[in-house]
Amino acid sequence: LGGHAPTPIQTALGITLANASKTQLCAVFGSFGWSGEAIDMLESKFRDAGFSFGFDTIRVKFKPTDQTLKMCEEAGTDFAQALKKAEKRRQPKSALPESESARTEQALGRLVGSLCVVTAQQGELGSAMLASWVSQATFSPPGLTVAVAKERAVESLLHKNSCFVLNILQEGNHLGLMKHFLKPFAPGGDRFAGVATETAENGAPILKESLAYLECRVQQRLECGDHWVLYAVTDRGSLLQEGVTAVHHRKSGDHY
Repeated sequence: LGGHAPTPIQTALGITLANASKTQLCAVFGSFGWSGEAIDMLESKFRDAGFSFGFDTIRVKFKPTDQTLKMCEEAGTDFAQALKKAEKRRQPKSALPESESARTEQALGRLVGSLCVVTAQQGELGSAMLASWVSQATFSPPGLTVAVAKERAVESLLHKNSCFVLNILQEGNHLGLMKHFLKPFAPGGDRFAGVATETAENGAPILKESLAYLECRVQQRLECGDHWVLYAVTDRGSLLQEGVTAVHHRKSGDHY
């Protein structure tokens, strides 16, 4: 207000700087109606105090667009994943023999799934993820299930009645697409830059290097632990290449 952070924000900043550990990640985001000095002030205070930033400061003038909100969600996702990695590094390594849970994870890993890329587009918002927990679920109507981790950026585009394309990757020709969609993307970054695509009738991108694709619509969405399981039906698809489906062999129950 008047070029300054509101009093409650200044109070919260003072409490944080006085009590938080410098090893903790921080980030600054906010909206403004004039020139945004308060956001710059918050960022400089944290930098001067020696904090590390989980994502680049986000400044929004007036009301954020849907694209900006999507970028914020992706930034928050990256921030949460960074916290999880930091927590995992702090956990002491066990010197005990292999645990029962580890053996169970290894057994789960022997469940084999096809390698696919889920692509979704809603207006200007687009996203994608590499998926290996995919299975045909019904024959009439033709339907399938896809498991999507809750922290995936694409998850917000996959609610009931939302459309997506399941791009099935080809063995021997999948490494390029696999590496592309496994690499980290900056919040708001174009996940399809450098990838040959065309638009499906449902509006989602088709990866032209795929073995085959299916145009899908989410019918049911079931919350299952750390994942959402989507049941989707498809009434359109095509084989783009002649070949064999790429399969992901895992060492444990974790996936991408």
